[in-house]
Amino acid sequence: MTLLRSFAFLLLTQLVWVTVAGAHHSFSPVYDGKRQVTVVGVVTQFKFANPHALMSMDVTDETGKVVKWTVEFAGNLNLSEKGWTANTIQAHERVTVTGNPTHTGSPRMFFTKLVRADGTELLREDTLRSKAIDEDRRQRALQRSQAK
Repeated sequence: MTLLRSFAFLLLTQLVWVTVAGAHHSFSPVYDGKRQVTVVGVVTQFKFANPHALMSMDVTDETGKVVKWTVEFAGNLNLSEKGWTANTIQAHERVTVTGNPTHTGSPRMFFTKLVRADGTELLREDTLRSKAIDEDRRQRALQRSQAK
């Protein structure tokens, strides 16, 4: 009976842990993965932190009103593996940001792409990976066509 109780407790603990972990990393309840928005504005703050890096920016809307936007990124461990640092994005930078908006229409998005005033781009990791996969496929198709 003690073994059965221990097993039940272990199973319940794992179920709770998976539910909590999944809730933290869940994208779709907050952000709309099927849509993207683009805003242009000035960075007011970039927090290179966990669980997610955050950027605040002032965006002037069509009526001339300044709206505070929040852009959510991956955590600093994921970003630092790609060479990002706390100084990758600076306050007072004018940027164009594209990302997945919230379902509620609030001024918040999950980062997909950032373009600086000089035209340089920062891309989300899965965007970079998709481009690399597409390029690899193109190269293999080219090699196959040349071999015929």
